[in-house]
Amino acid sequence: MKRLAKLKEIFIPSPIITGAGTEVLPPKPILPYILIGFTLMTFIAAQVTDFSLVVLFTRLFNFQLGPWGIVKRFFPVDWAYWTYVIDPIFETVQMSFLGTLIGSLLALPAAYLASQNLTKNKWVVNGVRTLLAVLRTLPILIYAVFFRLVFFLGALPGTIAIAVFTFSIVAKMLYERIETLDMQAYHAIESTGATKLKSFLSALMPEVRPIFYSLSLYAFEINIRYAAILGYVGAGGIGFILDNAMKNLSHNDRTIVILLFIFVTVVIIENTSRLLRRRLA
Repeated sequence: MKRLAKLKEIFIPSPIITGAGTEVLPPKPILPYILIGFTLMTFIAAQVTDFSLVVLFTRLFNFQLGPWGIVKRFFPVDWAYWTYVIDPIFETVQMSFLGTLIGSLLALPAAYLASQNLTKNKWVVNGVRTLLAVLRTLPILIYAVFFRLVFFLGALPGTIAIAVFTFSIVAKMLYERIETLDMQAYHAIESTGATKLKSFLSALMPEVRPIFYSLSLYAFEINIRYAAILGYVGAGGIGFILDNAMKNLSHNDRTIVILLFIFVTVVIIENTSRLLRRRLA
């Protein structure tokens, strides 16, 4: 009975008597309902995905069939293969850089049009925002597969896929930042007879520029990771030889070399990007 009373108290709290003798009913706590919903969703997700802790631990510690048995295939490492990794890794960096550059440059005017404090036409604002939302819905691999069908195999479909992804992400993050800017200087310049574009370039662009650079560098940092796997769908980059090394049992010993080059490249670009963003801030 005591447990039932405590449970009832959690969901239906007792009224509080104030000093004036008035009963005040406190708001119902929402945390118990959140926990119940979370538990229910976890149970449903486990049922749908056939998740099993028994299978997880059995396979994990099975050195013949589990992850450890797979890792043994990668040894001994074929270190002599590193000379064949240099060109694909440079291609990956070039794809990321060019795709980020194109996407970021296109994102700037799109962010201008999507900002409610700059564009008063609701149809334009909502149209651009809807386009950005649709583009963000699809993962970058889907874009890579689509553009590969149009432009065939190579680095070009991967570059365009990165550009589209960068455009949608940078434009959204940029217009959200633009809408938080102080507009007094913008309105003051506009009141002198200057056009909206000139007012934006004179009053807001000095504040937008470091934000734009920072977001572009952050997108470039992310795109390096994405570009490393675009080769899996034939869109150029180091992912192609990584896919071949992992699928072909006779080439498994090349996998560690490829992953090491990807790791070093990502670390270098991450640290460089972080340093530049810190300077811009």
